[in-house]
Amino acid sequence: MEEKLITLVVLPYSKALIFKMLLNDKLIDCELEDMHLIQGDTSATVSVRILEKDISKAVRELEIFLGHKKPEDNEGEKPGLKQILVPVDFSPASRKAAKVAIDIAIYLKTDLLFMHSFINPIIHSIPYSDIYAFDSGAIFKIEQAESTANEDFQKFIRKLSEEVGEKKWRSVQTDYIIKSGYAEEDILAYAGTHHPRLIVVGSGSNQYPQGIVGSVTADIMYNANVPVLVVPINTPEIDFEALKNVLYATNFDEKDFAAIEKLMSILEPFDIRLTCVHVGEPRLNGWDLARLEGMKEMLHKKYEKQNFTCMLLEGNDVLDAIDKYIENEKVDILSLTTHKRNMISRLFNPSLARKMVFHSHTPLLIFHA
Repeated sequence: MEEKLITLVVLPYSKALIFKMLLNDKLIDCELEDMHLIQGDTSATVSVRILEKDISKAVRELEIFLGHKKPEDNEGEKPGLKQILVPVDFSPASRKAAKVAIDIAIYLKTDLLFMHSFINPIIHSIPYSDIYAFDSGAIFKIEQAESTANEDFQKFIRKLSEEVGEKKWRSVQTDYIIKSGYAEEDILAYAGTHHPRLIVVGSGSNQYPQGIVGSVTADIMYNANVPVLVVPINTPEIDFEALKNVLYATNFDEKDFAAIEKLMSILEPFDIRLTCVHVGEPRLNGWDLARLEGMKEMLHKKYEKQNFTCMLLEGNDVLDAIDKYIENEKVDILSLTTHKRNMISRLFNPSLARKMVFHSHTPLLIFHA
């Protein structure tokens, strides 16, 4: 009986060609099959199909090709791709984030990569060995999981392209990766290896209370080695031409300036006012004010033409102080750094995450500095 071919992964054509050569070097036969997500779409996306007997070896090679699950953190800065990575899970929050990513890509003149990972219990139970004996229903389950993921992805992309409009959709180069795996691991692995310029991910859904940061989103924003923009589902439509007010929350971490430098590189096309704030207790105001003044002076020297403000928000409740400032000053984006988790640990510990009403409407731009 002739062995069936099964789809291992869906990749951009250029990546698929490279991966095919790598598989061939390992004596793993594979075929590339065109996959048209949208009728008339010019993006070259193909599925990589292999024989069932080669699944275990091919999965191992795919993990290596797309990125190790635990990239080394001590390798220093690496040049990134001119690309924005958009994780997709087909939820309304994911679609909201994708729309924001499209607008940002237009302004930054960069490409988009949509990635979806689906759980395939058969493949993920396979040991990394050369021999695996399938039960009679294994192939059917693999094909069903892959087929469902591809169909859902196509529906998602079609609806997204219709909602943003043909002109805007075609103004951005889009690529796609669809693979079996675990979303947070695949996203972090890809970012750790390929260093996209930005990850844009959605947060919250109609099934959960406002303000909850899902486990996948939380894992990405804590551990990604590239900037992460978290877009809450209730974020109003963002007019990027009117983007003006960006808030950077500082806890006087030594890596603040590195984070702000990355922030300014992303916001360069926009005419924005950046306000750096620190929430402090009244009895410590003198020292806090002195540090804020020093921060403001250094920023003005480095970015002479940029509009900077530094201020102290008095109070013992970080959430409440920032929440009120965002509401009163109509802040468009809140930004902070994860370095040593100083500020972010105060904002995102489990007891507070469920109460984060202050960011339920405000995109959060996070840097791992």
